[in-house]
Amino acid sequence: MNPRGVFLAVLILSFLSLACWSFADPLVAAPDEQAHIIRAVALDHGQLGHRATPTSKVQVSVSVPASINESKFWMNCWRFHAKVSALCSPAWTTSATMVSTTTHVGHYPPFYYALVGTGSYVSEQRGGIYWMRLVSDAMSAVMLALCAYVAVRWSRRRSLIVGLFVSLTPVTLFLASSVNPSGFEITTAICLWTAAAVYALDYPTNPPRGLVVVIGATASILALVRGLSPLWVALVGVVLAIFVGPSQLVRLVRARRDVQYALAAVCLCGLFAVWWIFSQGTLNVLASHVRVPRGASELQTMRLVADHLFSRIRESVGVLGWLDTPMPTALYLVWYALPLILLGVALARSTWRQRVALATLVALIVVVPVIVISRRAHEVGIVWQWRDALPLVVGAVIFSAGLFESSGGSNVVRRRVAVAIVATVALLQAVAFYVNLRRYAVGVQGPHLFFLRNQGWSPPTGQFLTLATYGLVTASLAALAILWLVTSQGPLDPVARGVRPTWRERPTI
Repeated sequence: MNPRGVFLAVLILSFLSLACWSFADPLVAAPDEQAHIIRAVALDHGQLGHRATPTSKVQVSVSVPASINESKFWMNCWRFHAKVSALCSPAWTTSATMVSTTTHVGHYPPFYYALVGTGSYVSEQRGGIYWMRLVSDAMSAVMLALCAYVAVRWSRRRSLIVGLFVSLTPVTLFLASSVNPSGFEITTAICLWTAAAVYALDYPTNPPRGLVVVIGATASILALVRGLSPLWVALVGVVLAIFVGPSQLVRLVRARRDVQYALAAVCLCGLFAVWWIFSQGTLNVLASHVRVPRGASELQTMRLVADHLFSRIRESVGVLGWLDTPMPTALYLVWYALPLILLGVALARSTWRQRVALATLVALIVVVPVIVISRRAHEVGIVWQWRDALPLVVGAVIFSAGLFESSGGSNVVRRRVAVAIVATVALLQAVAFYVNLRRYAVGVQGPHLFFLRNQGWSPPTGQFLTLATYGLVTASLAALAILWLVTSQGPLDPVARGVRPTWRERPTI
């Protein structure tokens, strides 16, 4: 396949897929979307905001049009009530009067909001919020297309495409299609981990210049998205050091000017991100209702945190809406099994160094959240959702997928398993989309064939058209991936694939 053609095809299909989610969800369907909307509009109209009165470590005061501030109240009749459709919402106000309001994300890093907020230049009414969602869709679509380009252009492992599909859980698409930086953080992390896997598994001593550029760019962007994003970038570096060896990384940095530039860009963005996070108090969050008993020791606190994490593991796949719309149980069970299959095969086929690196990455998925949450659990309670850890989780999935296929090629059984996984994920995504739309149209107990009579709430694009479009786009993405899995000739070096090297390596000393 032509890598540029794949990039363009995945870009268009990913954007259409995310746009379907954007229209299938009523406005403010994602957790705290109203706060992110207000933050983005205020920032793009020159307001950094100031601490709310009375003084708060979290709330920031800004001024926005009343039509934008409406997002704080419009969803109250159906939020947390999965049996109630979005049809109960009142008419959206059109007043352009500036009102003072607060947002608890006003101290978050500005990068994502500065880009998404440009949608409000089109309109400051509810239509402008849809434009903001579409901008967010485009940002994530670029990352997913770049991920596919990396896999097709440089990868010797077709199974990386399987890792991309398994990483795209329903909650990732749900968040990426709303005004919420979590979705963009996850899709950017997917792209970074894919590029890192290609480097570590196929080019540990001499990566192509283009691959270096992708790693440097995506790592720099990821560092600027959310409060914990610099930590995820640092952990990518740690995992790479284990996979290829610290000495090999040092030699590569000393020998390659392009690697030095990429590292400098990542460090500069990381330093800015860390400065913003600590100077603005980004890590200050709203208190949770899940409290830690007074007098609990550190060990007891960590045990409570771990129990809380495991009790909400479904969120890693998707409890949509305001955590009020679970998926069918079978969907969770199948999705849990898919990464475990990849992980099991990867551990069986990899070298001892790769096993240690992969095991370390899996351990970090549990250890890092426990440490981060426990640090302030006595002060604000247990504040965490699994979407916060997905930038790390997807790394284990993608590296497992990369190791699923050895550099010596893939037999027929593994290829068939890979095709089956892609087809299964596509089917599960379609089911999740249907469940999500049904919840908002008629409630979770409403008619199953609501779309045939356009019952209840309807997205701007219509119920049936939205469902049909999403099904077609999802099938097209799966077909493209399966075509790559079936027709690809397997691992070859860049020259054998007709790819002219665009890099040079200075001799090491």
